[in-house]
Amino acid sequence: MTEMLKKNAKELDHNFRYEISEKVGAKSLLKCIQCGVCSSGCTVTEYVDLQPHRVVASCLLGLKEEVLSSQAIWTCSLCHRCTERCPKNVDYSFILALLRNMAVKEGKIPKEYSGTVVTIYDNGFVVPYTGGLKDNIDRRRNRMGLPQILPPNLDEIRYIIEETGLGDLAKKKEGDK
Repeated sequence: MTEMLKKNAKELDHNFRYEISEKVGAKSLLKCIQCGVCSSGCTVTEYVDLQPHRVVASCLLGLKEEVLSSQAIWTCSLCHRCTERCPKNVDYSFILALLRNMAVKEGKIPKEYSGTVVTIYDNGFVVPYTGGLKDNIDRRRNRMGLPQILPPNLDEIRYIIEETGLGDLAKKKEGDK
């Protein structure tokens, strides 16, 4: 059962809904009728702290801190089922991507994601392709007749990470070492 949240009106971010609506388009966020169809079709709804319709409601209410700190925005698999089923054409998938970007800018990103960015920044792969793991992968690929894995262009990958704003995550992690 969900814990009841009590907030004073002064604690709400009344501009949050407009900030999102401006980027998404008023058609999307403000048309939600809270029918719950998005949540009923969600493939991860049983694993999240806020179902899709509750994320939208929380945005509309100005619960910015709760939304951006929610694990729901990171657990979503972006399968777009919610968006496809919505009777009012609310683009929840787009809203979620926007919320993730907002959370990153505020430094509210799970360690698993920031760690992945650092790993990609450091070697160009999601899973480090070095040492014994590299030897094992190369041996298997050779046995299967697959071509050798070419190393990625780290300059290009780092450029993309820097340009998207994710470079700050990699720099923070480097500073922690």
